[in-house]
Amino acid sequence: MPPADSPAADSPAAGSPAAGSPAAGSPAAEADPVVRAFPTPIFRHLWPDSGDLNAGLRELVLARRAATPSASRSNVGGWQSSHDLMTWGGPHVARLGRYINEAFGAAMEAQIGTRAFTCRLAVTAWANVNLDGDYNRHHTHANNHWSGVYYVDLGAPDPAVVPNGAIEFLDPRPAVGVYDLPGVPGYSTWTLQPQPGEMLLFPAWLRHGVLPFRGRGTRVSLAFNLRVADLKLQR
Repeated sequence: MPPADSPAADSPAAGSPAAGSPAAGSPAAEADPVVRAFPTPIFRHLWPDSGDLNAGLRELVLARRAATPSASRSNVGGWQSSHDLMTWGGPHVARLGRYINEAFGAAMEAQIGTRAFTCRLAVTAWANVNLDGDYNRHHTHANNHWSGVYYVDLGAPDPAVVPNGAIEFLDPRPAVGVYDLPGVPGYSTWTLQPQPGEMLLFPAWLRHGVLPFRGRGTRVSLAFNLRVADLKLQR
């Protein structure tokens, strides 16, 4: 995996295969009469057997929360750590780093159609803890290429509140809501209700926020940014 918060040595990314977009004029492109001009990918992956990882990360985050004051960024209430999570050390942070690297490799393959590349990858990560009523304002992550979040603990959400503490993405097309076409569903937001052990990865420019959490317990998530440099395709 790339070292935390620093450029990584050149190494091929790894993960499950995904198809890239066909080039304009290729037989594959001509076979599909629909042009999907501005797709916005949001990658989801539920890591299996993550119970021990989540327990270890939760303990680590709550200990850090008890010892340090919260940063103030997009969070309204709750607690947010400094952006040095990948330097906290230990086997659970190392495993999280491997998961981030795997998700990055899968996302890049989906975008460029291959894993045969090298790059330098800077990883920055931080922890979030939300209690009842806490949320995060809509925001983007400037000067990065990918952003993501890993869900450690969802607390005990009130089942009467739906959606509850979900991540909400705003449609990046500014004029999409000007006219509604009858019979065609239109969306200005896209809400995802995560699970413990789930990781999301999306373009850093995609505006998003976290809806208020209503319930008991502590909701713990780990957010991260990825910045890519010196990308080289291997022939």
